Amino acid sequence: MRKVIIRSGQPVYKQVRLSQPGTVLVRTGQEVKVGDVLAEAVIPEEFQVFDIVNHLKIHPSRLDQHLKRMNGEPVSKGDVIAQKPGLITRIFRASQDGRIVSLREGRVTLAMGERKLQVTAPIAGTVVELIPGFGAVIGLAGSLIQGVWSNGLNASGSFTRLEFDFNDPQQRGRLPELKDKIVFSGAIITFERFRLLLAKKPTAIVLPSLMPALVHEALNSTVAVMSLNGFGDQEIDPVSLGLLEKMQDQEVFLLSDGIGQAAELVLPGEAGKNSALFDEEVSLGVGSRVRLLGEPYLGSTGRVLELPEHPERFASGLMAKVAVVERQDGALIRVPITNLLLMDVTA
Repeated sequence: MRKVIIRSGQPVYKQVRLSQPGTVLVRTGQEVKVGDVLAEAVIPEEFQVFDIVNHLKIHPSRLDQHLKRMNGEPVSKGDVIAQKPGLITRIFRASQDGRIVSLREGRVTLAMGERKLQVTAPIAGTVVELIPGFGAVIGLAGSLIQGVWSNGLNASGSFTRLEFDFNDPQQRGRLPELKDKIVFSGAIITFERFRLLLAKKPTAIVLPSLMPALVHEALNSTVAVMSLNGFGDQEIDPVSLGLLEKMQDQEVFLLSDGIGQAAELVLPGEAGKNSALFDEEVSLGVGSRVRLLGEPYLGSTGRVLELPEHPERFASGLMAKVAVVERQDGALIRVPITNLLLMDVTA
C-alpha cells in the first residue's frame, strides 16, 4: 500500500549513483560534505557518425577493403579512417582525437573528446555503503518528512515557514527575504504567487499541495519544488506541521528521488532508538495513522479503528475492502482502503 514517511530522530539514507559505470571515489565510513564528489565517469564529449558506403560511393560488400581502422581503435586528429582510391581519391579523416566505438551497416561512429560525469553528495553524512562502479549510500541521523511529488532537484538551506498573507493589501510587496532558504507556505500558491516566491531566490519551495496549473512551471524551475500531498488544494496534516515547526531556522536538506517522484525534507540531528540500516516494513493495521485521498475527505487525516474482514458495497455500487477511520475532528467514517495513504509516523 502507498505510504508517506514522517519520522523524528531516525537514521536517514540517501543513495547517490552515476547513470553509467565509472569510478567510486569514496570509501565506507568516510565523512562527506554537501558537494563532495562521490563517483565519476569519463564519457565522450561528442560523437561523429560517417556513412562510408554512401559518401565514398562503395559497395557494402567491399567495405572492409576501404577501412583503415578497426572498431575500438584510438585515432588521432587527421588519421585516415576510410579511403577509396581512384581518379579522385575519397578520404574520411578523424576531425579530432578519439576512438572508433561502432562499425555497423556501413557507418562508422567516432567518440571524440572527453568530459567527466560526476555525482556529488546532496547531504552531509557518512558513507555507509558503496555501489561498486556507480556511487554510494550516505547515512545520517535526523528527522524527515516525505512528500509525494518533486521536480527532481535537491537543495539545502535554512528552513523558513512563511507567515505571509497574500490577500492582505498592506503586505503586498513586503514578502520577506528568502534568498538561499528552503521556504514552506501553507497558502494557496497561484501562478502569480509562485513567481513572487521564485523572485526571492529561495533554494527550495515546499507546499502542502501543488496546483495542477503550476506543474509545468515547477518542472522548468531551477528552484527545487516539493509537494507534501500531491496536487490540488490540500492542507498540511498536524503531524507534518509539528515536525516542520521543529525545523524552523534550522539547516535542512531537500532530497528528491527524481522528476515527478517523491522527496524528503531532512533535518540532521540526534538518532532515535532505531539505528538499523533497513527499517521493518510498516503495514496498515488498527491504530495506523492515515491520510485520506478521496473526496470529500481529501487531505484530512485520522487513525484506523477497525479493518473489517469482508468487502463492503458503497452507494456507488463499488465493492471494496474498507477501514473504519476516526478523523482528526472526531468523525467516524468507512473508507475504501485504496483511498488511504499510510503515514509511517514516529514523530
